[in-house]
Amino acid sequence: MNNVQQLPIGVFDSGVGGLSVLKVLQEQFPNEDFIYIGDNANNPVGNRSDDEITFLACRIAEALEKQPVKLMVIACNTFTVVALDEVRERVSVPVIGVSQGVKTAISESKSNTIGIMATVATVNSHIHKHVALEVDPEVLVWEQPCPELAGLIEQGHLDDFFVRDVCEEYVEPLLSREIDVVVLGCTHFPFVKPLLEELTAGRIQFVDPAYETSNLVCRILEHKNLYNPQENLGTVKLYFTKDIELGDTLSASFLDTNRRTIEHITL
Repeated sequence: MNNVQQLPIGVFDSGVGGLSVLKVLQEQFPNEDFIYIGDNANNPVGNRSDDEITFLACRIAEALEKQPVKLMVIACNTFTVVALDEVRERVSVPVIGVSQGVKTAISESKSNTIGIMATVATVNSHIHKHVALEVDPEVLVWEQPCPELAGLIEQGHLDDFFVRDVCEEYVEPLLSREIDVVVLGCTHFPFVKPLLEELTAGRIQFVDPAYETSNLVCRILEHKNLYNPQENLGTVKLYFTKDIELGDTLSASFLDTNRRTIEHITL
């Protein structure tokens, strides 16, 4: 065992959304330790300028590197789309951006038409559409901006009038076009996946890209011999830059509280 193998995996997001990615990573790599930073003091980021988004992402990444960690996962679509290259230049460990999930969506679609629900910044980048057309030049892609959804989830609205109202607005164009598979292009969105499934009455399959992301993590761990050989189950340290209540509630639903700590952090 070398010292690097024993280091945790760093995961970061603009708030609580990346916990949906952390959940999958912990399921796939139960013996790894994780450190998570959610910068909810500056959330939402999807409506900010590219310069602001890049500054915020790099600041979190530099804080994680000081922990230290052996690799980083940017568990945020907006940070990944706008700031991935700059983050990789700023830190010395491998950095993985969240996957688009379009390969899964295309393989599952019966109509060869997929939808993307994402923040304004992610939609404006058209990254999902570009990747989808590389996979299948014949696929049709409908991009649905959801400017309010991440912010509502960040405030704890998971199944009430406020979030239902905007979700109905966002899924209506998808339903009217009879799209059968939709990628959740923001890591916050899996937290309202049950609500989206209810509102679409099973007519749409929603894809969580976190599973494709975990496959990338697996490749890096194998290629660089970074797997933690410990036999014990790993621990999780959660840090948030603002209120930790929502992060505490969401993470307690899928993390073992005996192996989880949660604290406030100033970046």
